[in-house]
Amino acid sequence: MKSIIIYSTKHGTTEKAARILSAKLPGEVVLKNIMKENVSSLEEYDNVILGGSIYIGKVQKNLTEYMQKNLKELLSKRVSLFLCAGETNEELAAKQIKGAFPEELYKAAICKDSFGFEFNFDKLNFFEKLIMKKVKGVKESYYELKEDSIDRFAKVIASNK
Repeated sequence: MKSIIIYSTKHGTTEKAARILSAKLPGEVVLKNIMKENVSSLEEYDNVILGGSIYIGKVQKNLTEYMQKNLKELLSKRVSLFLCAGETNEELAAKQIKGAFPEELYKAAICKDSFGFEFNFDKLNFFEKLIMKKVKGVKESYYELKEDSIDRFAKVIASNK
């Protein structure tokens, strides 16, 4: 089984989650940061996993553009979707996931989940720190990636051959 994880990350949390996930998947796994690398054809991959993070209510623009441009090819693959987001309420997190991906892709995905979040104040700019303090009440770095969610996600992909 060959899988590709295509992700977009602003401060590195989604990349951390993608790396953790890749270590838990069977077979060969290729990681592609869509912000730095082009993804050519998906033909050689059995699984396509798309991941991003939420900033001001939206997933990164380059991931959205990639999905729109390649929707037909993506729909021909076994697709899974994940987000790294600061929403801890499961119902609201599920809404974020649904809103972050094209509806057709969301419906076709074999699994979708939120992997938690990380607020790394060393990587945030002044305005991002201000927003985190005012909106979330977060005043220092905080790590809450959910490895149990990543484990479940990997198991679904591995068992859905």
